[in-house]
Amino acid sequence: MIATAWTTKGNVTFLVDKSAIVIAQGGSAELNTMNFSSGTIEFDMKSPGGNVGLTFHMQDNTGDALYFRPSADCATSDDCVQYMRIDHGIFEWDLFGDNQARAPFGANVWNHVKLSVNGRLMHVWVNGTLVSAPRDNLLVGAFDSGTIKLHGPASYAHLTIAPAASTETPKRSPSVAVGDAHFVTRWLASNAFIMPSTFDAKLGQNTGVTPPIKSLPATNAFKHVLRADPTGLVNVTAALGDSQKGNAIIATWLKTEVTSEQAQVKHVSIGWTREAWVFVNGELVYADKNLYGVPDASKPPDGRLSLDNGAFNLPLKKGKNEVDVLLDDNFGGGVQHFGWGLMMRFPNLNGIQLSTH
Repeated sequence: MIATAWTTKGNVTFLVDKSAIVIAQGGSAELNTMNFSSGTIEFDMKSPGGNVGLTFHMQDNTGDALYFRPSADCATSDDCVQYMRIDHGIFEWDLFGDNQARAPFGANVWNHVKLSVNGRLMHVWVNGTLVSAPRDNLLVGAFDSGTIKLHGPASYAHLTIAPAASTETPKRSPSVAVGDAHFVTRWLASNAFIMPSTFDAKLGQNTGVTPPIKSLPATNAFKHVLRADPTGLVNVTAALGDSQKGNAIIATWLKTEVTSEQAQVKHVSIGWTREAWVFVNGELVYADKNLYGVPDASKPPDGRLSLDNGAFNLPLKKGKNEVDVLLDDNFGGGVQHFGWGLMMRFPNLNGIQLSTH
């Protein structure tokens, strides 16, 4: 724990006895000459609160993150520890709300944290207790190797890195999309653009203006192929994340195809952040908001992306049906948007076929 071993940002102090690093709010320390892939990372950490932890497998501000929210009731709080992707420097808190767990992690006291990473699997212990984050212990970051960075406000001590060890898997229900063909797993996306908006006096913030279907771009404008991860999430941040900073409301069009054996209506579950308009064959069939921190426009759970966000009926004609979604990343003018994405699932697949290629 010496200054020459780290590249720092912000207010970072190295103790004279080389036992610890103290990182202030907004600061970070990245370990030099370390391309970490698999292994066991252990350290002691003390923090007064906030969102603190480490990022790893980092390449160009993209990788994996494990974060803690120290509090007096951390051992009974489902959001005490969270795993998430980080893409283009954006921490995707609200795309990975299902990757949270309780942990015996205390505020303003020293806690021992252990991560065992082996390929795409990660197990986490806090003060000797195995915790279930991420879901099914599955990493979904973009890379299998990269740098390690510690984030404040926190003190870190006794950092060690060793080869990966075999572990016991904590019991938890399986990821919803593993082997589940009911999810729409392939979408085409347009480039991101600034969304027309208006001030909503009731909500106290700008919101997107309902788009006319004639604003749908031509087919050749859908240059990005987005595929769902093992949980069913279509991560728009990963594809278009560089556009998601600043006060403007940023949007994209998503397109997929559903083939039906006959004219019928199918029930659909949908999860999204932040505003969504769904069209089928040119007709608007669903529109709603999921704005974090806005009680009148925030869906359970807590404005985060989940299949519990909403549901609607999708009218299908016989043959091929085009489903278009206008999705925006409206975060009330904030400079950090915490991720945007989409999940769509058909509970009943009788008589329909979803696009896979």
